[in-house]
Amino acid sequence: MSLRSLYTFIHFKLLRSLQKIYLTLLLLGWFLTVFGQETKDTLAKRNRIFGVPIVFFAPETDWGFGAAGIYTFRLKGESLQSNPSQLQLGFAYTLNKQILLYLPYQLFKNEERLKIYGELGYYLYTYQFFGVGNATREEDLEFYDVNFPRIRLNVLKQVYPNIFIGGRYWLDDFKIQKVEEGGFLDQENITGSQGGFLSGLGAVGNYDTRDNIFFPTKGIFAEIVAFQNGKFVGSDFNFSKLYIDISSFWNFGEQVLATNFYGEFTKGEVPFNQLSLLGGPKRMRGFFEGRFRDHHFVSWQGEYRFPLFWKWLRGVAFVGVGEVAGTFSDFELANFKFNYGTGLRILVNQKEKVYIRLDAGFGENTSGFYITIGEAF
Repeated sequence: MSLRSLYTFIHFKLLRSLQKIYLTLLLLGWFLTVFGQETKDTLAKRNRIFGVPIVFFAPETDWGFGAAGIYTFRLKGESLQSNPSQLQLGFAYTLNKQILLYLPYQLFKNEERLKIYGELGYYLYTYQFFGVGNATREEDLEFYDVNFPRIRLNVLKQVYPNIFIGGRYWLDDFKIQKVEEGGFLDQENITGSQGGFLSGLGAVGNYDTRDNIFFPTKGIFAEIVAFQNGKFVGSDFNFSKLYIDISSFWNFGEQVLATNFYGEFTKGEVPFNQLSLLGGPKRMRGFFEGRFRDHHFVSWQGEYRFPLFWKWLRGVAFVGVGEVAGTFSDFELANFKFNYGTGLRILVNQKEKVYIRLDAGFGENTSGFYITIGEAF
């Protein structure tokens, strides 16, 4: 085995898993504190603040240190039965002089008939790139350094029971500072390899009949987004995206069958960092997120969720298929990737049905281990 192959193996199979495990244990402590404790006065129930330190290690970052915190509250006039609004703040600094600063937010108003969510952030970080297409190789892995602020804003209003309509604005000022010499991005023939300003507007529609947003046992969640990134809003690139996300849930006593279809389709002058990605903790588990990327991506996954020995413990088995393609005609049944896996769910908040998710996913010559909060879909 070459030194590069050994490095890649350690990076993907060991260090990434250790990092995810450590960070998620910190999140587990946060959830047990935020959701597991009840205070006596109403104000304390409406407003909570919690923070944790963060320590992690990865080859492209060296050691990193920081903190993460969350502030949960209800806006004036909202009842205690409504979903709480929340602000999350995270900060990290690495010994390679990298910075992550992010503020995801979710606000509910008028008893959840108006919802505003998104993210503010600043990133000075190192990312991974394997090339574009459905047949990229692991040995083509390269790293690149990037510096960008981020704005994500979604505003949706209920127009009919279970139906929300609204708009989306996204901004990334993507500045690539360093690429690997002789790599794909160094050849300058990949759109976006020199960075660029991204700004776009879109329309969002939601249909939601789930009985619980954290652990649904019946109902449907469907979202469709039509998004345009263009010079009319200051972008350096002109491209459009269409997202389709549909999840369905059926229960048979304590057992739940869940399915999800996801499609992401892009057209136009699409920079490589905005292409559709296969893999990650939510779709095609077992594949590294971004292991394959291209203009279009479709996936289907099914989960069987069932109780185990104790009320606070559940099991999951899942399968999925997915593929990226440059054009619609490039989608071929023989090229679809297949994944499968199993997992455990640990209950940390019985009232809201919040679970810690532990999944082991597998695909052809690949695997991944995930520990996070909430279901994959």
